[in-house]
Amino acid sequence: MEPLNIVVICLDTFRADIVGPGKQLTHVATPALDRLAAESVRFSQCFTEPGPTVPVRNGCFTGMRGFPFRHGYYGWHEIPRDQRTVAEILVENGYATGLIADTPHLFKPNMNYSRGFMTFHHIRGQTSDSWKVGPWSAIQELFKDYFGDYVPRAPDDPNAEFYAEGQLFQYLHNIKDRKEESDWFAPQVFGSACQWIRENARNSPFFLWIDCFETHEIFDPPLAFIKRYNDVWRGPKYQQPQHILDPTLHSDMRGAKISDEHGELADYYTACYQAEVTFTDKYVGMLLDEIDRWKLGDSTVAIFFSDHGTELNDHGGFGKQEAELHPFTTQLNLTIRHPDRACRDRDVDAFVQNYDLAPTILDLAGQGHAAEAMDGQSVWRLVTGEQTSLREFVTTAWLNRISVRDQRWNYVTGWDYEDPQPELYDHVNDPDECHNLHDETPDVVATMRARVEELMGGAIPQPWSQGQSETTVGPYAKPLYATSYAPLFYRARMRWQEPKAIPR
Repeated sequence: MEPLNIVVICLDTFRADIVGPGKQLTHVATPALDRLAAESVRFSQCFTEPGPTVPVRNGCFTGMRGFPFRHGYYGWHEIPRDQRTVAEILVENGYATGLIADTPHLFKPNMNYSRGFMTFHHIRGQTSDSWKVGPWSAIQELFKDYFGDYVPRAPDDPNAEFYAEGQLFQYLHNIKDRKEESDWFAPQVFGSACQWIRENARNSPFFLWIDCFETHEIFDPPLAFIKRYNDVWRGPKYQQPQHILDPTLHSDMRGAKISDEHGELADYYTACYQAEVTFTDKYVGMLLDEIDRWKLGDSTVAIFFSDHGTELNDHGGFGKQEAELHPFTTQLNLTIRHPDRACRDRDVDAFVQNYDLAPTILDLAGQGHAAEAMDGQSVWRLVTGEQTSLREFVTTAWLNRISVRDQRWNYVTGWDYEDPQPELYDHVNDPDECHNLHDETPDVVATMRARVEELMGGAIPQPWSQGQSETTVGPYAKPLYATSYAPLFYRARMRWQEPKAIPR
C-alpha cells in the first residue's frame, strides 16, 4: 500500500461548538467544514495542553507535553533542539513537506517552527507582524474606520508602555493597501495551499500543514460577511470591549465597556467573530475542492484542527484568559477524514489532546514506530479498536493556572501560587460550568489537586522563575525574540520632538 498524503488544516481561535449539528453556535455558517466533518471521524473530547498559540503547535509538531513548563515563558518558546518534529521524520522517510501560514509567531526571530519543511510560505501582515511601517498620516483615515472620531495621543512619558497601540498601528499599516476580498489573509493562505497541492499532486506522498490565523483577533473580515450576522451596528468598525486589546493601554483606545453599550457592542463584536468563521470556511471549501479536482480523496487524509477557542460573553466576558479555563476556550476541533470509507462519519468521545496529533500523523503515514519516545499517543488506535481510551483525564495549563478535567469534573487552580479562588465544576449536571462547587466537595478537590501535583512532581504552589531559562520570552523579556518590533518602534518614536509615526 502506498503511503497516504496528509493535509492538516489548523485554524486559530476557532471554537469547538460551531461545526456540526446541534451545537451552541451551529447557526454560524460553515458549509465546507460541516461537509468535511460529516465525512470524518469526529473527536468530541479534544482539549488543548497547554493553552496559547505557540505552546499548542509545539505539542502538535513534537508530540511532547508542554506542562510542566521547562523551556521558557510558560511554554512560549522555540522547539527544543533535542525534540524531533513530525515534518523532520516524514521528510527523512520520503515525504514532500510544506508549511503555509499567516500565523506570525511561527516565523519570528529565533523561532524554528519550519524545521523539517522542504518549503514554507509565510503570508505576511497578520496582527503585529513587523511587515510595513510609515507615518501616522498613512493610516490616519483608516484609523477612523476602526475607532471613529477618537484620536490616540502619545503619552507624555517617553518610557510609558506602548505595547497594544504599537500592535494596532502595525496591523493598520499592514492592511492599508487592501482593496478586494483576495487581499485578506484566508484567501491568501488557502490560495497558496491550492497552488502547493497542484504542484505536488503527483509528488506523493506529501505532508502539508496549513496554519490560518484569520479567525484570531483582530476580527476583521470583509464587511459583507459581518452584515450577515449584524446589519444594525452603525459605530466604528472595530470599537470593542475594553480588554480585548490589552487592559494596560495608557489611553482610552480600549473602547467602551459592554455595560455602557447595553449589549449592542457585544452583539456586534460577536458578529465580527462569526463573520470571520464563515469567511474562512469559504476558503477551506476552496482547498477541499482543489483536493477533489486532483482526485486525491482516495490517497489523502484531511485533518481539521484548532488550537483553542475564545469566550463570546459565555461568562460575561470576551477573549482568551487563564481565568476562564472552560470548554469555550480549552476544547478543540479534531476531525480526521480517511480514504477508507469504513472509517467515516463516526464519533469518538475518548479524551485526546493536541500533543496526540504528532503520533497520529506518524501512525497514518506508516511511521508509528517513530513516535515511541513521544508523550502523545495516536488517536487512530481509538478508531481501529486497538484502544478504547488514551487517558483518564486531561490537563490544560494556561500561564499560571491549570484545569484538570475528567468525565465529570473540571478543577481549576493556580499552580505556581496558592489560588485564592480555586474552582470545581460538575460539568455533567452543569454543562455551562457556572456553579463553583469547590468548597462543597473537598474529597473531589483532593483527588483532582493530587493529579496536578503528581504531574508537577511536587506540591502546589510550586513557584517557578520565568528567568531560569535562556529561552525565556514574552512581552517584557527579550521582546525582539517573541513579540512584534512595533511596540519598541513606537516607544522610540515617542522620544522624538516630531514623532511622525504617532500623533502628538
